Amino acid sequence: MIENVMLLLKGALGGRDINELLEQCHPLGMFRDSTMRSIPTFENSARGYQDLYQTVLVDTPVGPYFAQFLLESASNRHGGSYNVLQEVEIEIIKSSLIKFWLEDFYNFTMSLGGDTAEIMGELLRVRADSNAINITLNSFGTPLNEPAMRTSDRKRLYPGFGHLYPAGTAMLSDVTDEDELGRVLELFPRYAAIWNIHASGHGDKSIDDAFYERDVQMLELAFESQMHFACFYAYVKLKEQEIRNLVWVSECILQQQKDEIQKFVQVFSQSAPWRKGK
Repeated sequence: MIENVMLLLKGALGGRDINELLEQCHPLGMFRDSTMRSIPTFENSARGYQDLYQTVLVDTPVGPYFAQFLLESASNRHGGSYNVLQEVEIEIIKSSLIKFWLEDFYNFTMSLGGDTAEIMGELLRVRADSNAINITLNSFGTPLNEPAMRTSDRKRLYPGFGHLYPAGTAMLSDVTDEDELGRVLELFPRYAAIWNIHASGHGDKSIDDAFYERDVQMLELAFESQMHFACFYAYVKLKEQEIRNLVWVSECILQQQKDEIQKFVQVFSQSAPWRKGK
């Protein structure tokens, strides 16, 4: 839902056709057709953004996170929320909404207790860490890496839980380049190996591939226990990985790069590196 809302907002700012945008929306995140078509029709002004939330998004599942973003942004800018959305990039809004959603999801999971809290909690903690690392890495060369924004805007995008929180995220908020990021991640063995794949600059795997490979391992293991809800989450996420694999194979065929076809993250594969103890 967050992805769809951000797609429609960004498309509206660019003047794109609503029907074209709706075709690109994820089917699992669709609202009523009237709601989806209302999102890109707001007036491109401070008042228009506020009306968008009050009349459309307030009644959607992402409404509470949007309200939380507006409140936090207004308080940090010592002003009203009417002009908040004009002052930030769409990607910052998206990262903020995902952060609030992850924190809400994590708190709900912990309240359930039992195996669900243990297994889902771990899945969400590593996802929160991945978000923090990617936000930091993608901020280099952008305004978010400027001294004033590193410890304010960028730091606020890090989820308030995970293996990196709070010491690791505090250090991430101060890094200025990839070398410093690597030195921070070296302090956390579970992420040191993943970072080394990125830092090496060669090989068949990118840092995203390493994250996906790690995620698939954890999602597969979620099926090893009983009487918990994490398996439903794992099922959906593994299906998403299968879709990424199909897209990869299709692109390799279209680009006549058949030698690259096998370079995807296999699901429930007996030859997976972690099953071989690698």
